[in-house]
Amino acid sequence: MKLISLLSGLGLVIAMASSVPQVEPINYATLKQGFKNPPTHARPKVYWWWLNGYVDTLRLKEELQAIKNVGLGGVDIFEIGLPPASDLNQVIPAGPAFMGDESVKTIHMAIKEAGKLGLEVGLNLASSWNAGGTWVTPKHAAKTIYFSKTTVRGDASQATKLPFPTITPDKQGNKRPIAYGPDGKPAYHEEIAVIALPAGQQTQLDTAKIINVSAFFDPKTEQLNWKAPAGEWDVYRYICSNSGEQLIRPTPHSVGPIIDHFDSTATRMHVMYFIDKLKPLLGDFKKSPLKNLYLASYEAKEFTWTPTLPATFRKLHGYDLYKFLPAVFNKNWYKPELAQAFQFDFNKTFSELMINNHYRKSKEICNQHGLQIISESGGPGHLHHIPVESLKALGAIDVPRGEFWYNRTFFMENDKDSLVDMIYLVKEIAAASHIYKRGIVEEESFTSYWDWQEGPGDLKSLADRSFCEGMNRLVIHGFTHNPSQMGYPGLAYFAGTHYNDRNGWWTKSKPFNDYLGRISYILQKTQFVADVLHYYGDNVPNLVPPKNTRFAVGPGYDYEIVNTEVLLRDLMVENGKWVLPGVGTYSVLNIGTEGRIPAEVRSKLNQLAKKGARLVEPSAKPIDALKAMNVAPDFSYADQKADQRHTPIDYIHYQRNGLDFYLVRNTTNQWITKTCTFRQLGKKPEIWNPVTGNVVPIATSSSNSGRTSLTVTLPPNGAYFVVFGKETGAISGNIGSDGLASAEQSKTVQTLDGSWQLNFPKGWGAPESATFPKLMSWTQSEQVGIKYFSGIATYQKTFDYKPTAAKSGRLYLDLGQVSKLGEVWLNGKSLGVVWTPPYRVDITDVVKSGSNVVKVEVANTWSNRLTGDAITGEKFTKTNITKANKNLVPWGQLPLIESGLLGPVTIQTVTR
Repeated sequence: MKLISLLSGLGLVIAMASSVPQVEPINYATLKQGFKNPPTHARPKVYWWWLNGYVDTLRLKEELQAIKNVGLGGVDIFEIGLPPASDLNQVIPAGPAFMGDESVKTIHMAIKEAGKLGLEVGLNLASSWNAGGTWVTPKHAAKTIYFSKTTVRGDASQATKLPFPTITPDKQGNKRPIAYGPDGKPAYHEEIAVIALPAGQQTQLDTAKIINVSAFFDPKTEQLNWKAPAGEWDVYRYICSNSGEQLIRPTPHSVGPIIDHFDSTATRMHVMYFIDKLKPLLGDFKKSPLKNLYLASYEAKEFTWTPTLPATFRKLHGYDLYKFLPAVFNKNWYKPELAQAFQFDFNKTFSELMINNHYRKSKEICNQHGLQIISESGGPGHLHHIPVESLKALGAIDVPRGEFWYNRTFFMENDKDSLVDMIYLVKEIAAASHIYKRGIVEEESFTSYWDWQEGPGDLKSLADRSFCEGMNRLVIHGFTHNPSQMGYPGLAYFAGTHYNDRNGWWTKSKPFNDYLGRISYILQKTQFVADVLHYYGDNVPNLVPPKNTRFAVGPGYDYEIVNTEVLLRDLMVENGKWVLPGVGTYSVLNIGTEGRIPAEVRSKLNQLAKKGARLVEPSAKPIDALKAMNVAPDFSYADQKADQRHTPIDYIHYQRNGLDFYLVRNTTNQWITKTCTFRQLGKKPEIWNPVTGNVVPIATSSSNSGRTSLTVTLPPNGAYFVVFGKETGAISGNIGSDGLASAEQSKTVQTLDGSWQLNFPKGWGAPESATFPKLMSWTQSEQVGIKYFSGIATYQKTFDYKPTAAKSGRLYLDLGQVSKLGEVWLNGKSLGVVWTPPYRVDITDVVKSGSNVVKVEVANTWSNRLTGDAITGEKFTKTNITKANKNLVPWGQLPLIESGLLGPVTIQTVTR
């Protein structure tokens, strides 16, 4: 019996051990493998737009397979409507109501099919945004404050009737879509307070002159039984009722109010509505492909109120807000210092309510059911009203998400009302993810108004900039669902890069997605390195501008941002360094000027500084402190500038288990070679090239004064990791052996000039075949069908190659310029897709002496064919977008985009 018990116990232990998730080892070998073939969690996702809620279930399955085929990692299902200008001809029917029975059935099917393919799924918690829907009742809908004004005399002996406040129009002057009861009053309303102040006094008010007379008011009779002091008094009756604010862009059958984002009961109702609808179909969410629910950016525009605001205000600040209610509408009535102090406390209260009752509550509910919550908490950036302290709000959810745009020029630095690069919300998201140990820094990527005008190579530099600010996973905005009958280029949402299987270059986009996944993987599995911890004070919203713009340490130094909550909770000092456990170690803590410095923060910093850590006051510069401490730049080169917009090479540094990863990127469109110095010593450097996945040892470097110098060569807008580690192979070769040698470092041995044969697909206006005497853009052709062609055309040429007597290096076929990308074949073998400079492939083992056949399949964008149809009246294309660039530019007026194989095509050698 004892033996049986022992064996049973052993079996139980084994069973328990096998059920414990295995922690992935992080070392040189695993990082290299994940870099070569990024796992799902590192690969980009897409917003999967279901326009008007109209879907074709067969196409949903096809689209998921297409998403899998090009190396994407998942989808966020996002049902949304369109502005009228984006569907003038009304080609998109209205689908069923979002989260109705038919909608839920389709969502379930899509989630199940995605799971079969190993794709992750998220679901947006609204038809469009903000949070809300048809199921939101007045009790849980967004609220605001209304008031009526009555003037009473101090000698009045009778009770005064205070009229119910008028429900004023919204900010656009429209009647508010709210429910009313039989008495003509809003179906939902609550009394807030009745406040009296001397009649007509509208300047220099202080609270001594304001009287809260709520106790003398009977809401049922609407009578005020208050014996006013002598004189005339203006009496204000404040009530809370619905604002009527609706979802921003819902589908036709899903119009509804947004929720009260400051009320935990409204949040619970809303999130549980989705969970209760989905759980009967999906079962245990932990075993489901549905990994997260998504709260899109908060972009409410009406003034907000919530019933718990007064009590929360008093709890946080120790005084009542009632006497300040007039300041909500008329700040200039009060003494300026009084109004300013109140506004700070008022904003702080809203921030705490939204963080705790919306974001933190959503996380609590989702986590209880095996899901994560992702959100652009309180965002996005400077474009909209933001009622929260940004880092704290982003840290309150599982995965913080930001946003960056592709070529949006509406906000420039010389706009005095904006911060620099308002549409680049990355550094803030990264800081929040770091200090709250969230691990993932997601970015809604490539938001755009440039319909079908960009290729992967155009998008790359934007992604690289975001990586160098801390992004480690993309959510590409976006993939529009296209029912079968919609044609090409098909349906598209109002904004965003049209990143779907209707795009002409889609089938050749996997190398780009691999590239994004490789960099994301390394940044997910390693830890950010910075010399300075920057405290940005206490304020609402207290936004973080892009890296090295409004704040910078200096060339070659990076910084982390910390807020009040994390500073007070986690910050410590060890060995004279500032430490956020599990986050990072910093030589200097810099006190910024962005917000107030609470007394408890000042006290803690002063106490920690006594342990030998360097504290830099707002009047000083952190770079001076670093120099005084002999902390050299982490990464440097001659003529380097801090601001990445004005310096040729940008960088970011991560590390893990003795390995240091410097992602360096060329910010220019020219080849660049610089001698760069890294704060590393005694480690062997390598190049990890995310375009190819190859790892190449660096043959030459020099070390001195605790630093390592090496020559860095980057192609136009190129980027790669310079990695320092001990577990490297034999030093052989150089960066040229991965095709990264510049024109000065390579030698042209043959030029493939002369004519090329072109083949075009049938049915798209171009001839089936054509001969180009020399390489040129399709747009220069005299044949209209070629001039306006969009799609994939095949170039072919036969050439003779005579090898040199001494073979001493790798041999490359360099295509010169390609627009937008191409797949190269030599002697019947595919050598891969070229989509970013240098447009070259290694032909060393494929080219043969004598006759060779080269074939290049080149894809461009849909823009030229759309322009051609508008000019010629032909109908090769079909789409809901009748004008490009935010529905402003007729297709016929859009300039043609250079397309095709542009050359020169050469054979080059790179010597080891």
